[in-house]
Amino acid sequence: MAADPVLIARLDELVGLFNRKSMDIPDGLFDRRTQFLLNGTAFEAMLGRAADDPLVLMIARGPAGYRFAVKALQHALPDARVQRGEIEDADGPGQPIAVSLWLSGHVRGQGQPLETVGRVHVTVGTTGAVTRADAVFDPAVVEILGAARLRA
Repeated sequence: MAADPVLIARLDELVGLFNRKSMDIPDGLFDRRTQFLLNGTAFEAMLGRAADDPLVLMIARGPAGYRFAVKALQHALPDARVQRGEIEDADGPGQPIAVSLWLSGHVRGQGQPLETVGRVHVTVGTTGAVTRADAVFDPAVVEILGAARLRA
């Protein structure tokens, strides 16, 4: 099943906004329940509190969850840039599409260049909004970013 051109346009707009360091999000891309994951682990679990805690859900889901992740990434890679690559179509309705992303920048506190490619598996609901986005990156890269995020 081919990826929805409206979804692709919204994702491309999001990439452009990210590269301009904007926290704006294209209308209709995420709703308040959109779940974000990194290498299969939900953001709620990363916060160390119950997944049904209302405060955790308010921070980890929807537009707030996206902004939470982006701020952490931009802190770890102050000059972070993303480029969208190929899109692998969904196998059927309700199945995720896979979007390749090139991430580059310089690691905070080291100046070391970082370039990596990851995939984001995006599931879209009946309203056209993303219901789930699972970013999959090399765990070694995630560790480098995690350490850089802790630097002042």
